[in-house]
Order: sequence, then C-alpha cells, then structure tokens
Amino acid sequence: MALLSVDLGRTATKACVGRNPEEAVIIPSNVAPVGVDRVRQGSFEAGFAEPLWDIWLEYQGGGYALGQLAADFGADLGVGQSKVEDALVKVLACAGHYRLSGRIAAVLGLPYLSQEQFDREKEQMLSLLRSPHIFSYRGKAVAVELDPVWVVPEGYGSFVWTEACGGSAAELLGRSVAVIDIGHQTTDLLTIDRFRFARAASRSDDFAMDEFYRRVAKNIPGADSQSLALIEAVNRPEGQRRFRPRGESQPTDLDQILPNLRRAFAKELSQRCISWLPERVTDAIISGGGGEFFWPDLETLLTEAGLQVHLAAPSRLANVLGQHAYATAMVRASKRSA
Repeated sequence: MALLSVDLGRTATKACVGRNPEEAVIIPSNVAPVGVDRVRQGSFEAGFAEPLWDIWLEYQGGGYALGQLAADFGADLGVGQSKVEDALVKVLACAGHYRLSGRIAAVLGLPYLSQEQFDREKEQMLSLLRSPHIFSYRGKAVAVELDPVWVVPEGYGSFVWTEACGGSAAELLGRSVAVIDIGHQTTDLLTIDRFRFARAASRSDDFAMDEFYRRVAKNIPGADSQSLALIEAVNRPEGQRRFRPRGESQPTDLDQILPNLRRAFAKELSQRCISWLPERVTDAIISGGGGEFFWPDLETLLTEAGLQVHLAAPSRLANVLGQHAYATAMVRASKRSA
C-alpha cells in the first residue's frame, strides 16, 4: 500500500511518497475553482507541459486549477483561511501527480493553535479524506481510497526527520526539544519530551513569513505580498534578488532592503520564541522555509540563550519527509499488533 505524505504549507504544498528528498514535490498553494469546460481547455497540451506548472483536476462536477496555473487564474495563497479548506483537492492533486490509485494511506499536518482547534480541524480533515474518491487528473480518470489517514501537529515531522538523520542531532530522542517551524501563515512552536508531544507546552503563532513578506512589500511600490514572484525573489541568493511588480517599469533590487528587514524580524521572532521556551528545553530544531531564511540570525540569537540549535535539512521538506517516516512506523506497528 502506497503512503502519501502532504504538508499543507500556505506558501506551497509539499508531498512525498518516500524518504528521498529529491523525489518530493513543491507546489504553490494557490487553488482556483474553475468551470470544467475552462479547466479542460489545456488538455491538448497535457502531454507536453511541465506537470507541476500545469495542475488541474475535475472532482464531483467541479474543475480546479492548482499552483502556478491557479495563480494565473487570479487565485492568491489563501492567507488567513483554515488549512482544511482545499485540503482534499490538494491531496487528490498530489495523488494524481504520483499516479497513485486504489487504497492509499495518507498523513498530513495542521497548526496547533489550541487543543480544541486542532481536534476540531482534525475531525473535519478525516471526514473529508477518509473515503473513496473518483476524479480526473489532467484529463485522466483516477480512483483512490484514502485509508488510513493520520493528522499530526505541524512541526512534528521536522523532529522525526532530524532525529532520524542522526549527526549532531542523534541524541535528541532522550532530551526535551523545541521545534520552531517557521512557515508562511504560522510559526509552530512545539515541545517534545523524549518523543512525547507536550500538548500543554506547544502552540502556533501567527507571526510568520506572511508578516515578513508584508513588510517587504511595503517598501516596493505596487507590490503584492502574496505574489509568487515576490516570494521567489526574496528567497533567491544575494545578488539575484530583483523584482518588478506588474505595471512598474523598473525592478527593485531587494538586496538594498532585505538585510535590515531580516535582522529586525529575526530579533523579534527570537524574542517571541525565547519568551515561550519551557525551561527544560536544551535543544531547538529550526525548520520550514522561514527557518532556513532566518537561520544565520536565529542560530546566533538562540545559541546566546544557551540552546543547542539544529537546522532541519532540507529545511523546507523536513516536515513532509518526517511525517512519512512517522506514518511508516505507524503502519509497521499496526502490522505487528494485528
């Protein structure tokens, strides 16, 4: 039975069906409901277009464009929405991309804003996913049954992945560890004691990359903080960060504004993390696209606070890869107890 792991990031949906990072995919999180006739208009080129740039499917009489295609149709990243919204469409698209069919297991993550919220959204997610689904992916019929399905707190996969990779993090299993997963919509702050998720000492904070992109956009006339092109430009290497908003005649050199914004934001972020950190925590795992972006500053600031700091690698994919490892262990445990 295939096992599909999906990280419902607000910048991008990440997915994998194994533990090889090179086989994981990253798809912009934009979703656009589009009429079936309109979404089928690209079917003539389906065999030639790059699949991850041309994702569309039909489900229960509706058409959906995802990723860059959805952005071309005018969809934004959906900042502020619950990640349960559009989750089913995103999972089906990932299953279609990997050419999965029949019964498959799935594992996903949700922000841990509170126990009540997590339990409620988890039940909503399970009710959406756990059943047979028939859909058309890029013009080809697909039938899948998602069962079993696991939902874990966002960030937990990064702990599993970092511990599994060994190296300097080989002894994390016997310690109290903080996971600081800096995503687009939330920064997930988890405490994990010897593999136990400490519910009462964990939470998600809505101070994350979305706020940073807003601050960047304020410095650029005509910029939209949810623009995929702006987000890509911010995350390019130094010297390659030029961005031209639609309608503007000249690009902006982001290297002129990013260093000061990054340092100030990292300092504010680290202060929030330190004010939250339980006293027993000895190590911190930094994860997520934001974790990699702010790593040079956060490593220094958190080391000064007396922590041993580890960067999950690959940071952006650690959650989805770790979720897959977690669900694999769950499958093996269920077989042993059967």
